[in-house]
Amino acid sequence: MLKLVILSRDAHRYANLWSQQHAIQDVTLLLSTAQPEDVIKHHQANEVSILLADPDLAVHVIDHLPNLVWCQSAWAGNAPLLQHPKQDYMLSGVKGIFAQLMSEYVLSYILAHVRQHTSLRVLQTQRQWQPPHIASISQITIGILGLGHIANGMLPVLAALNANVIGLSRRATPPTDFKDIPMFTDAQRHEFIEQCDVLVNLLPDTQHTREFITQDLIDGLSPQPRLFINAGRGNVIADEALLSALEQQVFVAAVLDVFTQEPLAPEHIFWHHPRITVTQHTAAISVPDDVMQIFIDNLARFTQGQTPHYIMNWEQGY
Repeated sequence: MLKLVILSRDAHRYANLWSQQHAIQDVTLLLSTAQPEDVIKHHQANEVSILLADPDLAVHVIDHLPNLVWCQSAWAGNAPLLQHPKQDYMLSGVKGIFAQLMSEYVLSYILAHVRQHTSLRVLQTQRQWQPPHIASISQITIGILGLGHIANGMLPVLAALNANVIGLSRRATPPTDFKDIPMFTDAQRHEFIEQCDVLVNLLPDTQHTREFITQDLIDGLSPQPRLFINAGRGNVIADEALLSALEQQVFVAAVLDVFTQEPLAPEHIFWHHPRITVTQHTAAISVPDDVMQIFIDNLARFTQGQTPHYIMNWEQGY
């Protein structure tokens, strides 16, 4: 009999969803909790073979699960587990459930930038009738750092608005359904960013992507009213480098959903910087109902001796 533990801040919801499933042969739910201590102290912890968990909670218990075979992450980002030395089990991620939310998030801030929402609000508070220049999303170039699975789901939305999109990825391979998108390699990042009116970061957190946007790169870029949206990982650019980019007008504004340290410290300058918007890691939140469906599908594969979908590569970090 396989023993399952659910460890998540949404443990109650996951437990309810599990109870709604038809009995899954040879799988028993031992515990559903939001507290790592409950897992560590459980008298059957050494028998747990399957873990459904938030990665930042799972990292506190995996050393106490000697017979863990498979962990289904509840998040898109798995840095806490990918950076942990224990890697003798399968780790699977979640895909295909974030495109809608991420599209809404990115598009809302691009449109606010293009349609000059901030400038119009300032003019309203000043009671001045001085309409700013209003452009169209079809007139700008949107560059996506990390044009992968989530970004692919955004492309139909951007295409419907006639947006000009360019992408950067390690292999520089265009998406199957959008083969005409100009693609750039990592070595071409300067040329890539130079062409962007809006730069959207969706890169994962890997050793290769940390501080991908360096101070030297920023110093070589031309000033222009370029918007930076970071919905990938905070460590793609150091805080000091980002502030420098704003000071040099390489970025006219930044929308930040992710940070090098989370939660963002109350005294951090980002909270009150006039050209930074902080959105508190809300761009595309995991919904337990969606994650559970992926887990159930993967569990069926696992119990039939097949490999679950979306297995993480320990070396690549995604």
